[in-house]
Amino acid sequence: MIGRAVTAGMMAVGAGLVLPAATGAGETPQQPAPIILNLMNRPIESRERAFSEEIKRDALAPRPSPLDDWEPQADGSMRNKKTGISLRVMNPCPPGDMDHEYALAAYNRAKSRR
Repeated sequence: MIGRAVTAGMMAVGAGLVLPAATGAGETPQQPAPIILNLMNRPIESRERAFSEEIKRDALAPRPSPLDDWEPQADGSMRNKKTGISLRVMNPCPPGDMDHEYALAAYNRAKSRR
């Protein structure tokens, strides 16, 4: 019984040494080139090309809408970022007032006709 175990163990060790060598696992893999060499092999971009690409990027960028120039204030007014002008729009008719209701109904009718 012990003889069989020793024989099986020796066969397993032998197979562990012989099979990887046969498949080529013992060879050392090739190392990639260092990063500094990869950076040095890149072509240098010319000044004119970089400048023209930057000009194109700025020209093709979408322009901000005029609404982006206005920022809401805490008191409900709006302030223009470029000019500094503040604007407050107030509704003189409180909701529930008959004049207000008639004006709103007329506005909704006109809007639905379009």
